[in-house]
Amino acid sequence: MVMMSVMDHLFLGLLGLSFILIVDGKNCEALDGKWYNQLGSELYLKHGSDGMLLGEYRTAQERFNGSAGSSHSIVVAFALEVVVKEIHQPLVGHRTAPYDHPGTSFAFSVVWRNGSSTTIWTGQCLVCSDGHETLLTSWLLRSKVNTCIDKWKSTMIGRDTFTRFEQRPGPQKPGDTSTDTSRVIDAVIKNWGSDDKPCNLNGNWYNSLGSEMILTQRDGIIEGEYRTAVERTSGAAGSSHSKVLGIGQLGDSASTFAFFVAWRNGASVTGWVGQCHICGENQTEIIESTWLLRSQIKDCSQNWRSTYFSEDSFTREEQSPGPRKKDDTHVPLVRGEEEKPVVCGGCNKMNSLILLTMSGLISLPLLFY
Repeated sequence: MVMMSVMDHLFLGLLGLSFILIVDGKNCEALDGKWYNQLGSELYLKHGSDGMLLGEYRTAQERFNGSAGSSHSIVVAFALEVVVKEIHQPLVGHRTAPYDHPGTSFAFSVVWRNGSSTTIWTGQCLVCSDGHETLLTSWLLRSKVNTCIDKWKSTMIGRDTFTRFEQRPGPQKPGDTSTDTSRVIDAVIKNWGSDDKPCNLNGNWYNSLGSEMILTQRDGIIEGEYRTAVERTSGAAGSSHSKVLGIGQLGDSASTFAFFVAWRNGASVTGWVGQCHICGENQTEIIESTWLLRSQIKDCSQNWRSTYFSEDSFTREEQSPGPRKKDDTHVPLVRGEEEKPVVCGGCNKMNSLILLTMSGLISLPLLFY
């Protein structure tokens, strides 16, 4: 019966979830089950033995009537702490990173109504002061726009806090918690489109900072390699290139999509959400995207400093120098500096001079008393 329900409503929404599991002490060891955010939305996850994370998302909110569809969206996911498998055939021995240690960041996305909009979340699972497992997340909602210049109105930003308990009323999954959607998802993604359309994501892409992204998209599943040209601190990007995982409608420039990169075994994660456009007189392919960079924090009180936000424009042509696969360079050409506190080298001498001067000024009136 669950399978038939998924079949009936599959066209209404597809949730592509690139997930990096996190562990924090006794709790947060498994993300299976139901999660609820502060708006009443429900996220149901089920982790399979093959590394696939399947489930359902029932949103309690939508910007416009019908924009979220008329039923729940389907969760399609890959749990990256085990061998990643494609929809059609396994990548034998492929492993993006060992995400099996405490504090790993994660990211996931919802593709609404065949790519008319896409939401990404980046976050971390922590046990807060109330003793409850909590998914602390930030999100970007990208809606499709018709022209390159319209990107200014494409994106919204916010935060969600998911808990195991309901925070307010909202739509819920029936009592039967079984989820068997893999075969159905296979059929839907395969029918998303062909790879001979403009703005096909396959191949090399470069941003203005010099970073290189090499993507392969098969039936909507996005995989690839990312070589960043920048990093906040030395070694933050790891010692080699990073793996890309995402989901989006194949070869459709009117569709939004999302992809993710985990840095240094999950010490941080970046999630992009964007749309490919054909821009200018030269009909240049450009991926216009916004991103969230989530870094590990030690406890819930540090959530305010966990996330950075900005945008990237990727083109087929190189925009700036950077690490390249063809050159066998895989890390930033100029590594980040270690963060050090600002120290005033001459402050002690200056303080002594100030004290001496003040002492002289105070004693001066006494000479004429």
